[in-house]
Amino acid sequence: MTPVFPEQEFLGRTTRFQEALAASGIDLAIVSTPESINYLTGHGSPGYYTYQCLLVPQSGEPTLLTRETEVINAEESSYLTHIVGYADTDDPIATTVDLGRSIVSTVETLGLEQRSWFLVPSDYLRLEESFSARRTLPVDELVNDLRLIKSDLEIAKIRQAARITNAGMRAGACAAVPGAREADVAAAVFSTMVSEGSGYFGMEPFVASGPRAGNIHASWTGRVIRPGEGVLLEMAASFDRYHAPLMYTVWTGELEARAALMARACIAAREAAIACVKPGSTPEAADEACRQVIADFGLSDTYRKRTGYSVGIAFAPDWGEGHILSLKKGETREFKPGMVVHVVPTLRQGGYAGMGFSGAVLVTEEGHEVLTSCDVVQPGA
Repeated sequence: MTPVFPEQEFLGRTTRFQEALAASGIDLAIVSTPESINYLTGHGSPGYYTYQCLLVPQSGEPTLLTRETEVINAEESSYLTHIVGYADTDDPIATTVDLGRSIVSTVETLGLEQRSWFLVPSDYLRLEESFSARRTLPVDELVNDLRLIKSDLEIAKIRQAARITNAGMRAGACAAVPGAREADVAAAVFSTMVSEGSGYFGMEPFVASGPRAGNIHASWTGRVIRPGEGVLLEMAASFDRYHAPLMYTVWTGELEARAALMARACIAAREAAIACVKPGSTPEAADEACRQVIADFGLSDTYRKRTGYSVGIAFAPDWGEGHILSLKKGETREFKPGMVVHVVPTLRQGGYAGMGFSGAVLVTEEGHEVLTSCDVVQPGA
């Protein structure tokens, strides 16, 4: 539970966020998203299911408000000196307002997150009403814009997560043989990733065989894998809360013609999309390239999703940063060095099969680097 980065890394992040607050005229920002609190402070307890927030003025040290029993975790995982705990019998919203007024005596403009899963509408409205600021502005993008481009230290964490994901995928691929249960494959994945150094995951690994792979987000069951069918695997290890996902499909024996076509189309679409992940290109261009390949194979009816999303810090229930950036139509912000995205085309036909091949991709000055992949060769591939 020691801080995962040097103090200067967090000071730099906080300073850039406060500069953005000043430019927007926000006197006090209240951040409640656990990933953003972790980004700004290092605090990352699993106890984020209870109310917590980070109060950030335009200058000076932020103050973390968390459940009283969580204070020790915040002290050990961050460099903060202003940490306040509330008792389970306290009203945390009232405590937030009192703290905020003690930090900034007059809040003319209040900054709140509008898309945080962990700031429910009733609490948002109470905060807005209690501060009685002249105006309330969203701060979601002010934090997200900072999180989108990773520092060298963050990239090193993602590389570690990628190493563990790759090991977990190899274990899962080798375990996915006819006669094994999906649950056996999942057990091999869990055991390997935890043994290799993963922390708790932002989302569980997915293991779906045969026709079950036609359903998105199908987790493991006791179903026995049969010869000649695909087993779709997807997972993301976590290293100091940084994630690196990978999807791969394995099979033993000969696939039916349509399933084999879906596999070839997905692999080609993955390569076309990854080729567009480079400085100057856009997520929209990567999505278009992916869709064009799938259309050329005559399989557009099997593709009903975005082509990828940003990855970095994550807590359950997700391992991605799709709310920050997704590879989809209309996303025209250019790729920049330091961004990391999961390129994940997946073709699914309900009740029949699913094929997915992906990679976590780092945008570099020269182009890109694929961080997650599986080296298990499939029979007949």
